[in-house]
Amino acid sequence: MMSHKSRYLDVIYCDDIRNEVGNKFSFMGIYTRELTIPNPTLLPKLCIAVKVVTDIDDPLESITVRVVKINNGKEVELLSTDSLPLPSLTDTPARDCDTTCMLLQMQFVLSPFQIEEDATIRVKATTEREELIGAALRLRIDQPAAAPTIQ
Repeated sequence: MMSHKSRYLDVIYCDDIRNEVGNKFSFMGIYTRELTIPNPTLLPKLCIAVKVVTDIDDPLESITVRVVKINNGKEVELLSTDSLPLPSLTDTPARDCDTTCMLLQMQFVLSPFQIEEDATIRVKATTEREELIGAALRLRIDQPAAAPTIQ
């Protein structure tokens, strides 16, 4: 059994999320930790796949999800959900003996997405008792090295 500390938030940042046959998703152009660009730019889109996991014996009672941009210690909300409706265990089909956790999945698309400065994107989920914080994506503009000056 999971402990109360075992709820977690899993986040994937990528260029595109495609729905495939058989109720599957494909993530195209997955970013790991950092998205580096040579100059400020406008991306056609930035996709974010979010998964919240909790023990089936510790169901979520309420949850809101926010995507924030953090720059120089200042946090700006890019988007958020209202409190999401959650099924009760009595509304779900009978559990089989292998079911140990509940999973809430969602996808967000920021389109277009302007990158003007170094910053960090992060997903935060607030439940009835805690804030879950997902992995960050650092946005970095790779400034070319200054040419040496001749004196």
